Amino acid sequence: MKEHRFGSGSMQIQFAHANANPPLCYTQMVDKLVDEGATVYLPVQRPLWPDSDPLALRSWTTLSDDLISHMDELGRKNVIGVGHSMGGVATWLAAIRRPDLFSQLILLEPVILPEPMMKINSLMPWSIKKKVVPIVKIALQRRDKWSSVEELESHLGAKKVFQRWDRGCWEDFKKHGVRPTISGGMTLTYPKLWEARIYSTAPNLWKMMSHSTPPLTMIRGQFTDVITSKNWDRVATQMPQASLMEMDGVGHLLPFEKPTEVADLILKLIDTDQS
Repeated sequence: MKEHRFGSGSMQIQFAHANANPPLCYTQMVDKLVDEGATVYLPVQRPLWPDSDPLALRSWTTLSDDLISHMDELGRKNVIGVGHSMGGVATWLAAIRRPDLFSQLILLEPVILPEPMMKINSLMPWSIKKKVVPIVKIALQRRDKWSSVEELESHLGAKKVFQRWDRGCWEDFKKHGVRPTISGGMTLTYPKLWEARIYSTAPNLWKMMSHSTPPLTMIRGQFTDVITSKNWDRVATQMPQASLMEMDGVGHLLPFEKPTEVADLILKLIDTDQS
């Protein structure tokens, strides 16, 4: 597994990116962490590996296995595990199996979906999901090619999902979230079939809530469309050992909306846990 490394400080953070968002799109947040004395490792997860097959993915457990193998290969243990969305879940699952790898977990908007939805999701075949599950259909139908940066900006910049993005993060997305095509235009770096497949294989995390892990904090965005208030309350009940926080003024993509503030919160949580 390839990884990007930033900084050389004593505070070691392993960060796992979200679905559809390559790791270098988090540069604004990472730069702030590095400025405050962190070394940040950003593994490149399976959807961005050359020639990886999305239809071979059956479970996000594969993503956590990838992280474990990567850390074992490098002899990396006792680091601070931070993950966003899919990356948060992959880190969480890895920590359940191998708590020795992490000293602390900070999960930004982990994908905790209603249990009935997850039970249905586990039974429905891909051939049906790609036709009837809204988020999967949207990903598969997403436009992923543009003839120029101007066309990209006009198309994506008008979308609601980008309206709260920090300007620096938007510039990073234009650098790392898209790549040139042979024809001279540009396409998404993160393949939309992989994005759809990830959505279609989201795990049922409710049965994981009782498993022990290193100290764990979950952060939910005020405007999230992923973790409902009902589910958040249930997490609090089922995971009394975890610390739950809500960040004001952000949604599910909080590291791109307020990267400096998210970095500051991560640093505060690390300092609190280590003091």
